[in-house]
This record gives sequence, C-alpha cells and structure tokens, in this order.
Amino acid sequence: MQEQESITREALSWLFCIVAALAVSGCAGGGAMSAPSTYLPSTAQQPVAAQQQTPTSTDRTTTTTASTSRTPASCLAGATPAPVPAGGSLGAGRLIAAWGATVGGSAKAPTNGSVRDMAQVSLGGTALRIRLINPDTANPLVVCSAYVGLQKSNPGAALVTGSSRQITFNHGKPGITLPPNTPYVYSDAIAFTVKPQQIIAVSMYLSATTAATASNATWNSSYATASGAGDETRDESGASFTTNMSGSTFDATFGTGQQEDLQQGSTYALAAIDVQTTEANGAVVGLGSSTFQGYESRQDEYDHILDLLGADINADIPAGKRKGLVNEGLGGDSLYVALPGRFSRDVLTQTGVTGVIIYDVNDMDPQNGQTLAQVESNYKLAVSEAHSHHIRVFCSTWAPESISDVAEITTAERSQLNQWILNSGTCDDTVDWATVLADPNVPQTYNPLYFSDSIHPNAAGHAAMANATPVKRWFEAGSYP
Repeated sequence: MQEQESITREALSWLFCIVAALAVSGCAGGGAMSAPSTYLPSTAQQPVAAQQQTPTSTDRTTTTTASTSRTPASCLAGATPAPVPAGGSLGAGRLIAAWGATVGGSAKAPTNGSVRDMAQVSLGGTALRIRLINPDTANPLVVCSAYVGLQKSNPGAALVTGSSRQITFNHGKPGITLPPNTPYVYSDAIAFTVKPQQIIAVSMYLSATTAATASNATWNSSYATASGAGDETRDESGASFTTNMSGSTFDATFGTGQQEDLQQGSTYALAAIDVQTTEANGAVVGLGSSTFQGYESRQDEYDHILDLLGADINADIPAGKRKGLVNEGLGGDSLYVALPGRFSRDVLTQTGVTGVIIYDVNDMDPQNGQTLAQVESNYKLAVSEAHSHHIRVFCSTWAPESISDVAEITTAERSQLNQWILNSGTCDDTVDWATVLADPNVPQTYNPLYFSDSIHPNAAGHAAMANATPVKRWFEAGSYP
C-alpha cells in the first residue's frame, strides 16, 4: 500500500531566501525597526551530506536582522487591531519548544477572514511565542492581527471567556508579513499562563488570499471563518468560525479492500509554540512519518503516541528535568528525503532542542528505492548531524508491515534492519516497538488488538507504544546548554 500523501518540496536558492527574509515587515506600523526573530538559511540548512559548518546553539533558536516596517496594502482599511497591551513580566524560566507541526499539504485560507489554530502544548508556563511558516513559493502570508486564548471545550472553536491575549511581532507590532518561501519567523514572547496538555487557540486575521500551501500536519481540528468575515480573532464565542479546517477527506483502502474515509487535521501557518517555563530543560522532536502524524488515532482525542508521551513526561519526571515534545510527523515521509530537506528546519532549529526520535519507516518502499545498507547509512548520517548539535537520537524498530507495498520487500530485510537498530549502537537509545505491536504467533503482522489498516497502529497500539517507551531514559537526561 502506498501512503496517500504526495510530498512535494520546492527548492529555491538560498539567495532568494535571504532577500525574502530581509523583506519581513509588520502589518501595522511605520518607520525603521528591528526585524522579528526570523530564520535565515544557514550552513545547517545545506544538505546534511555536504557536512557544511553548522551554527551554534544560539543559531538554532533565532537570528535577528534589520528590516523596515510598513503597512501592506492588503491589510484592509478599517481592520485596525486593538491597541497592543502594555508588556509585563514573562516569569521565571526560559523559552522551550512545547508544540510543533510540519508542512503537510495545501489549504486555502479565507480572503479577508480569520483562522483559529488549535494546539495542545506539552509544557506549562507563564508566557509563549508562536512560530509561523510560509512555504508558498509565490504568495506572501499577511497576518494583520493575532490572538491566543484557551479552548473552552474540545473539539470546538469557543474560548474560555476573558482568556484572549494579543500576540505581537517585531517588538510590539500587531501583525507581520512573511514573504514567499519563509522557513519560519517567531512572534514576540507575551505573558500567557498555560498548563501542560492544555489546548490553546491561535487566531489570525488574514486580509487577503495568501499562502495556499501553509497547511501543517496534525490530527486535530482547527477552524476558519468564511471569506469576508473580517477580523474575528477576538471572538471568544467561536460563532464566527464556521469551517472546520480538518483537512481534505480522502478515500483509502490500504490494501485491505475496505474503504476508509480519513480526515487529516491541520493548522494554518502555525508551525511551533514555545513556552516560557521552569518545568523543562529541553525539548525532544518526533521526526517521523504518518504514525507520528497521528494516523489511526482518534480525531481530536490527542491520543497518538507523541501526545501520550507528553502526558507521561509530566507524570513521571520531576519539574525542572522534563522535556517539551514537538511533533514533526508527516505522512509518507522517509528519512533519506528528510535529511537534506526538513531535518534542519524541523529538528535543529527548534527552541531548546536536546533530542530527536526518528521513526520514518517508508525508506524501503519501492518508490523510494532505498536498500537496507542505504537505510542504515541514512540513520548514521542523521545521528552524526544531530550529535554535532549536541542532540541525542532515539530510535525504534519498524513496526510490522511498516512499509508500503509489503509484498515487494522481504520480511528478512525488515528483521535485519530492526536487529541493526537495536544492536548496532548507532542511536543513543532504542525501543522495540515492532515486538510490542506484533502478533506473538505471526511476528511479521500486527497483533489483532492493535491492527487498523495493516500499516498504522490503532489508538490502542499508540498507547502500547507509549507504554513501552523508556520515558525517564529518554526525557529526563540531558539539558539545553
């Protein structure tokens, strides 16, 4: 079976990226100013195989450049956001990545309308900042205002009354423009109290049709207004958000002959959330394919493997030694594609990153054409690159039938790879999810308790994977420099 996403990646020259990043400007304001915390392509973003000089730990967080602010014409007249509130103390601790999603498809935002992205943060704290992305190669992403609030009940677009706070950019500006192909940009950090595993809502007013590809991969509902609804970022009732941005519905048989209708959750343009916290001393990124994205977990239940591990971290590890969890799962992904592509953006640049879990299990799909030796080499390359940034690497065996077109690859190859993962010492620590999920009588197939579509574990399988993970070994040791 072939996973249903087709992953496209546009490659523009780094010179274009630098020019684009220098053009970043706020939606409302005037005069010269410093740019927001904006990503600029560095040597770490070159293909890993090139082994270019890598940035310092400071570069992994942000780079600041100079820019000029102006009000884009696309911020419609009369759509002036509320005054920026006076700044307050952000509290003790430091900013640590507590949520994330990678680019996972295309979505058309409303014209002169608002979106409301939902995200369950893995850490509690007293302040936060958001990370936006614009992978669209032709259109800017124009955000004229942004607010954050607490979700009232899940699922749903309504917010806890009085919880909304304005998000600012570029040292107090209410909006920002991301030029085409902007890998990421951070907002200002704002005071906002949040608890671990609490669902927050990031609402953005988009005055024009922008960035058709700025859709990020999750497995939970987010919302949008109709075009023409205007700035509804402060609507705490949620009544204006009439569209569920759960992503495109598509049919799949997964080789079983039984048709399924799946909906991928997605956030629009929101790629990460950092929390100011004393609870954690680092963050761990889950770099994987569709299982990490949440396939066959339950929509809006936050019960896939990484969400469950986030809850386990908070239950089992004392405050101050925990790690934030950042989900960078992408259906159809493979490690050999991620390494020269999104590995740097999605792993190395996350705030406070200290570890990465690798679970890309499509490399030996005949469409990808990777041999067993090449897959092992890709793991070694990923570990080498992560270690050069002081990032620990955790690996799992590949689950039963965890490759597409199972009949075209021998079970012996998967078994050999799993033994290599467990015994080679390449990764800093490992877990044997294959054995956890396997039928004890027919180990190359799923245990019926965990079977969903012959490729992904069901919700019970996600829970079994989480229960088998050595939480203290993976998430207590290590700290961000």
